[in-house]
This record gives sequence, C-alpha cells and structure tokens, in this order.
Amino acid sequence: MRAAGRAAVLAGAVGALVTALAGVAAADPAADPAFLTAAEPMARAVAAEFRVPASVALAQAALESGWGHSDLAVQDHNLFGFKCSAAGPGPVAVGCRDHPTTECTPECHPASASFRVYDAPLSSFRDYGRVLTTSPYYASALPLRSDPNAFITEVAKKYATDPGYADKVIRLMREHDLYRVDAPLP
Repeated sequence: MRAAGRAAVLAGAVGALVTALAGVAAADPAADPAFLTAAEPMARAVAAEFRVPASVALAQAALESGWGHSDLAVQDHNLFGFKCSAAGPGPVAVGCRDHPTTECTPECHPASASFRVYDAPLSSFRDYGRVLTTSPYYASALPLRSDPNAFITEVAKKYATDPGYADKVIRLMREHDLYRVDAPLP
C-alpha cells in the first residue's frame, strides 16, 4: 500500500476511534468489537514502524483503556496508561493530567497519578511503540518480538504492577483472535 493510501486508512481509523470513544460510557468495560476494528489499523501501523507485535499493542490498548471506555482514553486519548515522569509528558504527548488509578506494591490499592495526554489515539499508539523500543526497561523483550506471548511476558515485568498483567493480555489475544493482526494484510 502506498504512503498516501496508508495515511488515508489511518486517518479513517483515527476518526472512527475518536467517534467510538466519544460515544462510550466510562462505566462499561465490556469487550467492544468496534474498539478493536477502529484500533487495528493503528496497531498495525505501530507494528510496521517499531516492529512490536500488533496483537500485543491491540490487546494492551483494550486492557489499559477499558476497551476505550476509560476517562483516560476518552478525555486524553491515552490508551496505554502511560504516566508522566518528573521531566514531563515526553516527546509525543502534549501534557499531563491527574487520574485515579490502582497500584499493586505488592497489595493493590487506589492511588492518583499524572498521566500523559495525547492529541489523538494514533499519537498514543506511536508513543507506545517508541517507549517499548527505546526504553532500557524493555530491551530484553525486543528479541522476542516474533512471539507475542513471550514478548508481553517480558514487557509486563516492567510495564505493570499487576502480577497477572501478562496473563490478562494473553487471554485477550486468545479470546479475540488478535494474533491474526500480526499477519500482513492480503
């Protein structure tokens, strides 16, 4: 597919995802096939650009954003739960905003944290690819890119405080046949 065609597909996907996010109630975290349909082109684009498994990106976006229903996703286009650091939002996000969260250290408890704000869902996906491929935290996962389950198992060691995080992502990939998005389009 030519660059102009890819850009048009991504623009359409971004518009569909923004529309889906705008019309969703934050209290309903149920699986949403419309979210997967809208987010799939962005997961594929990030996979092509950063060589991370699209299946993992799509499953993590669904899990982290409550299928696009969370306030963080709807208000701030943050689909991956990326927090701001003391240095600020990083090179892709446009700001920071406080949101309630749950931290497990090791017991899980409510907390508040400063999360990254993005101008669009695609920016959140791009930041995800950038972070996973440039942060030393995830360097040990990069050789495992061809095995989505092994990749997320390694990423999860640093990505989340929930000890069951990798299992949750793998379950989503299996239940929703997300491994299919790792294959090239016909």
